[in-house]
Amino acid sequence: MVRAGRLRLRWGVVAAALAVAGALSAQDATVNSPAALQENAAKRTTEWSTLATGLERRLARLLPCDPRVRTSIEEVSRASDARIVALTSYWTLVSIKSKAQLEAIRPLLAQEEGRIGGWAKDHSDVQAEVAAIDAQSAALVASLQQLPALANPQKNLQSIAQMHGTLEKQAQERETGTAEILADLRELLKASQARQAAIEDRVKAITMEGERWNGYYTARLARAQIECSLINPAAAPPAPAARPAPPAKKP
Repeated sequence: MVRAGRLRLRWGVVAAALAVAGALSAQDATVNSPAALQENAAKRTTEWSTLATGLERRLARLLPCDPRVRTSIEEVSRASDARIVALTSYWTLVSIKSKAQLEAIRPLLAQEEGRIGGWAKDHSDVQAEVAAIDAQSAALVASLQQLPALANPQKNLQSIAQMHGTLEKQAQERETGTAEILADLRELLKASQARQAAIEDRVKAITMEGERWNGYYTARLARAQIECSLINPAAAPPAPAARPAPPAKKP
């Protein structure tokens, strides 16, 4: 029964570390909710993938100076930008929620670290009291043969010793339970920190991918214009400048 109660306490404390992130998720019934942003990212990815897959086939059927060459490349480029913005928006929100959970764990961990010192002191005090009572009881036992009247005080000391024994056991259980809670919270903190680092790496990777695709489509458009200029120099428009990567949409 005591063990089950301690387990409930442990998992209750650990669950509290997730309460902030859980409450935020429950309130996100909007277009900026993680589910909505994830769905939008998947949709934009599908749109871009469909356009990008068929780009070269479409261009191969067009003459170099056909205006549709430029519009086709720009269409895929815009779809790529929309995908990067959608992915960045989703993972940025995931990062915000992950940080909220991380920040919720730290004060709980500090609280339990402070508490275990108190439980350890209580346990030590009770142990000292039990040892003193045991010593007094042993002395009375040795004196009972000479002074039978000490029998009642000796019984009283035994009762007190039993009570303190129970208190010592409870103090030990509290100390052990708090140590287990600390271990759980430290493990949860470590896992949350690793997850946050992975999320931040994902956001950086998305940004870098967006820059690479931006450079690719700029170069592809420049190539198309060079091909046009070789056939009809007067029809070729000026080469495009590289566009900056699209800014991340704030959730």
